[in-house]
Amino acid sequence: MRDLDTKNVIRLTSFNIKTNKKQIIGWSVAIFSIMFLYMILFPYMKDLAQAKFDSMPEEMLELFGVKNLSSMGNFISYFGMIYNIILVAMSIFAATFASNLLFKEEKNKTIEFLYSLKVSRGEIYLSKLITAFLGVLAVTLSAVLSTLICGLINGGETFVMFDFVQIVKISSFTAFFFMAVATSMAGISSKVSTAALGSGVVLVCYMLGFLGSLLQDKALWLKYLSPFEIFSPTNALVFDTKVVVSLGIYMLLFIALLTVGGIVYKKRDFNI
Repeated sequence: MRDLDTKNVIRLTSFNIKTNKKQIIGWSVAIFSIMFLYMILFPYMKDLAQAKFDSMPEEMLELFGVKNLSSMGNFISYFGMIYNIILVAMSIFAATFASNLLFKEEKNKTIEFLYSLKVSRGEIYLSKLITAFLGVLAVTLSAVLSTLICGLINGGETFVMFDFVQIVKISSFTAFFFMAVATSMAGISSKVSTAALGSGVVLVCYMLGFLGSLLQDKALWLKYLSPFEIFSPTNALVFDTKVVVSLGIYMLLFIALLTVGGIVYKKRDFNI
């Protein structure tokens, strides 16, 4: 039997999506609602935030991606600030959702059913990967659609479509990168909860980026370990050589993680 059969992959992917559609829809609705709530209040946020921000230390503001209050008066800057925070939640979803597609089936012993069918491990892994990608894409698009609606309603002249698309294209890669990290870990081993481990990696990377920004020249290298910092909305708009090179490196790492996960998954013993 061939290692990959397109029809088998499509059938498995369809089954995975049906099985996990409630989770995908639930997260999509939640992210859409949160983004809509924040973005529809854009015209009022500068005045509302002034009193709160004045009483908060600068380091605390930087933790949440707030450099100064000028971002509150520009829709794109305001979107970038909010989106960089929401990306943490989206990345946690990406990590937990992707890893559980593989981890839970072995934990619940339902992988025995798939293994008894005329499907290869390569087909199982690829179908899980496609399902994870579509799930993360659905959640990402929900945030994009919500912001687009609000931008057309109250963005005014500060809602620049090109800048909006640029941020979405570059910054959203962060969630897909953590999807690859979790998928790779789940493909390599099912001995530990890769969902929890993947979520931990997300939070650690976010904190590394924050520390790199906080310490500046003393630990500038920490920024390069955090996709949240490297592909931040601010850097996405600049899109200079540093961002292009970093994107290329992370893309190679993205492909390498998924490839290694698939190779090991096809060779290792299932935990059944």
